Order: sequence, then structure tokens, then C-alpha cells
Amino acid sequence: MDIISNLPDQVMETILAHLPIIDAVRTSLLSNKWRYKWSSISNLVFHESKICSSTTDKKLRISKLVNFVDRVLLRHKGPIHRFELSTSLQHGYVIDSWILFLSKNGVKEIVLKFSTRNRYEVHSSFFSYESICCLKLFGCILKLPPMFKGFSDLRSLILEKVTLADEVLVSMISSCTNLEILRLIQIEGCSCIKICGPNLQHFYLDGEFADICFIDAPHLSFVSITLYSNEIAGDKHVVQGEVSNLVRVLGCLTGLKKLEIYDFLMEFLAMGNPPKRLPITYDRLKSISLLMNFKDLNQTLVMLCLLQSSPNLEELEMSADKDDAMEDVGDFWEAQGRWNYSMNQLRVVTISMLGECPELEFIEFLLAYSPVLEIMSVNHTSEDIEEESRVLKELVSLRRVSPKAKIKYTGEVL
Repeated sequence: MDIISNLPDQVMETILAHLPIIDAVRTSLLSNKWRYKWSSISNLVFHESKICSSTTDKKLRISKLVNFVDRVLLRHKGPIHRFELSTSLQHGYVIDSWILFLSKNGVKEIVLKFSTRNRYEVHSSFFSYESICCLKLFGCILKLPPMFKGFSDLRSLILEKVTLADEVLVSMISSCTNLEILRLIQIEGCSCIKICGPNLQHFYLDGEFADICFIDAPHLSFVSITLYSNEIAGDKHVVQGEVSNLVRVLGCLTGLKKLEIYDFLMEFLAMGNPPKRLPITYDRLKSISLLMNFKDLNQTLVMLCLLQSSPNLEELEMSADKDDAMEDVGDFWEAQGRWNYSMNQLRVVTISMLGECPELEFIEFLLAYSPVLEIMSVNHTSEDIEEESRVLKELVSLRRVSPKAKIKYTGEVL
């Protein structure tokens, strides 16, 4: 008895769904019942590295990939829910034909990844997809056609190493009104990031930009921003007047639950005059992670402003920037004792430090104004054992207002 050929259809479909596409196609050799059974697979994933693993010649690899994808699409029956392509193929007209084919099949999820110097300019038929809900583009060029009215069902958009103009990004985001997740990674051609997403919940930005603002994002709960270069953010076009960048950028995000600030973003937010408190209160904000220069007074003011505006903050993660820029903060932290600070919900703090005075004073400040603090984890990078011993002694001697507060110290000597 041929057990493989007599498997129930549901079992066969499950097996095919878990096989790489090239192995799924090969199942046609098993028996007549398996022949072209793969043609109804709804998830089509084409990775050049797997399909052409036995070929090293670039031209042969491309030829093999194109022939394989063409054959699969020609034989395919039924809906295509997911289409994923990862390749070094540079023949745009070939990819255009696949994009056109998919536009007629109600595809819901697309991943296009091109590892070539010459980026693929997405074909205009791509923008007519009506059912797409998840989109990830890597190494592409985006130019919106005049007829583009948005992807009404799009929930997740990830753009990595994509080239597009400022107005293209604004139009694409604002026209996809149901967008919930937006990740922008090393995008090019776009310097001013404007986010208008009435249903946006998750925003991740990693790269270089001159300015950023949130126009309409009332439900945004997760924000992570990494700014690579302070040269671009320090451009003369960036507003540095009475209203600080902190207020302009984060002053309207009332729904925040988790905030991450990395690299030069703190320096960018510190431009202008940081207020003692934001005009809003982050009642839902539970976690903050940031990289900052403790020797920069304006950055310190930004950090304090965030803490004061987050009454329900529970977790704080901070890393000391190794930037050499330094201001005389004097008795800054001692002066803060005259203000009514209280971090009544702060329970866990993790700080990576260099052991300098402003960092230790900040730790002292946190221990004095966090009545329910449970764990203060300190990761200290020092130049010698004597320095490590000095910092550890200072930490142990600090007063703790919370009876449960414990200091966990980890030292690393360079």
C-alpha cells in the first residue's frame, strides 16, 4: 500500500505548506496524486540562495531563478496570500511581469528584497493591489503614480534601504489610514520624516534625517528612534527657537507605552529650550530606554522632563554616551532636591555607565526619589580595577528611599 499517496488532502497540504518551495515542487515526482498538488500553495517564498544553492555562476543562478519562478507562477492555481522574493536579479522587466501577475491574484503579503547596487524601481501595477495587508521592501525605489489612493487594508509597512522622496513617504503613510506598524530603516532621499497615522501603534526609525514630526498619531504606543548622525540633525533648517525639539517631536504622543531613544536623538531633542515638563502627561508610558551624554546639561534636562512627564513609569534603561563634549553641570543634581520629584512607580533601572561624577549623581537622584524601586542594575566600564573599586564603594554608600531597592553591580575593565 502506498501510504504517501493515500494521505488525506489536508495532511498533504500541511506538508507542502512547511516545505521550501523548491522541495514542494519536487513532490510531483512522488506519485500521480502528488503531481502538481503544490500548485495550490498560498505562500510562495523564492530565495535565490536556496533555489540556486548548487550554482555559483551568477548568470546561471539568475537564469535558473527566473525559469523556476516563471514555471511556478504559470502552474499556480488559486489565491496567493504571501509572495516573498529575495534575489540579486537586476532585470527589472522580469520582476515587473511578476508584480503584474500578482496584482491580479489578491495577494495579501509581499516581501521584496534586492541585494544589488542598482535598486529595483517598483512597477506602477504594484500600487493597484487592493488586498495587501503586509508589505516589506528592501533595496527598492518608490515613486507613487498619480492614480495611487493608498492601500486601504495595509496594516504593516517595513521599508529598508528604500529610496523615496519626502512627499512620497508622506503621501504613502497618510493614504494608508489603517496602518498599525511602520518601520523605516536606512531609507534614502527622505530627510524630513512626517508621520500621519490615525491608527498607527508601532513606529521604528533607524537612520539619518534632518527633522521628524508626528502630525496625527493618537494611538501610537511604541516609538523607537535611532539617529545616526548629528551633522544632519544639526543643520540650520532644524528649528532651534523657543520651542524645543522635545516638545515638537514627542509633545503630542499621549498614547505612548514604550519609548526608545538612541545615538544622536537625545542631542537632537535637546535643541531649543527644554521645559521642566511637557504640555502633556504620559499616563500610559511604562518603559523608557535611551542613550545620552550625562555631561550635556540640555540632554540631562530632556531626560528629567521625560521622567517628570511619566508618572507611571516602571522601567528605565539608560546608557552613557562616550561623547567627549562636556558642560559644567556644577551642583545641578543637588539643586534638583528643591523640586518635588517623585517616581512612585519606578521599579527597575538598568544603567550602563563610565563611572563619571554626573552618572553617579544621577543614580543617587534615582535612589532618593524612587520609593518602590526594586532593582538598580549598574553595568560599569572602567579603565582599571582601582576605578572599579571606587565606583562600587560610592554606589554602596548611597541612600535608598525604597526598603526593597537592591543594587546589582557588573564591572568590566578595558
